[in-house]
Amino acid sequence: MPSAPLTFTLLTEPALARATFASLITREPEALSVLASVTGGLVADPTRYEGPRWWAGAAEDGEVVAAFMHTPPHPLHIAVATVEGARALAALLAAEGDVLPGVGGLREPAEAFADEWVSRTGTTARVAMQVGRFDLPVRPRVPFRVPGAFRTATAADTAVVEEWHQQFYEAIEGPAARATSLERHLAAGLVGLWADDGGPVSMAYASPASGGVTRISGVWTPEALRGRGYASAVVTALSTARQDAGEACMLFTDLANPTSNAIYQAIGYRRVGDNVNIAFSA
Repeated sequence: MPSAPLTFTLLTEPALARATFASLITREPEALSVLASVTGGLVADPTRYEGPRWWAGAAEDGEVVAAFMHTPPHPLHIAVATVEGARALAALLAAEGDVLPGVGGLREPAEAFADEWVSRTGTTARVAMQVGRFDLPVRPRVPFRVPGAFRTATAADTAVVEEWHQQFYEAIEGPAARATSLERHLAAGLVGLWADDGGPVSMAYASPASGGVTRISGVWTPEALRGRGYASAVVTALSTARQDAGEACMLFTDLANPTSNAIYQAIGYRRVGDNVNIAFSA
């Protein structure tokens, strides 16, 4: 028997969105990691994105069971939804004449949303990126010696952290993309650096924990310093620090990048799910 249709509520205030999804974040912290951290960032700084929107999908009893987010210019993000729920939101937004650059998130509902969107709008869709979701069920370790040492970045490291974050963002999103500041992460002690020969050589940062889960991201080593194990070392050390703080770690990685996938699995991360990013065009 098909499930009852969801009731969708549009939210435009970050604080209200955070409150609306609080119980769902507690139940599904890994799936809601991106939505939770982006929403929290918007509560702290509402200027980060122009016109952010969220949709809460509620079951017949009023319980929120589906979560969607759109922060232009990024694609609509599906955090948690069934295939039927994703299709229903696509139909609703298409009927309202909405315009979207794409959709991303959990593979099956994202693909279902894209299929429905294409059929109703006449646009075309292409897979822009296949993404693996990894968790960390063990204490991480680097299986070889890496020279240098880990330290938490401070305000004195702001310039290099912001520069490397921008370079990481351009590598993922394209040369015209502009990264948001890591000021909040620096202040919270969530940015890690690996230092060698007296200076930083690699970085990574962790999201503020939601539902006890933190997401490791922004792993970046300047090209001239790659191939020395620095990325493995900084991710291992930062992940260990977050575990010591009582948090579970996760991360996303581009499945087309065999180097990063091998690094994370060698450290101890394991692939537990698939996401996909799909771009729309006229």
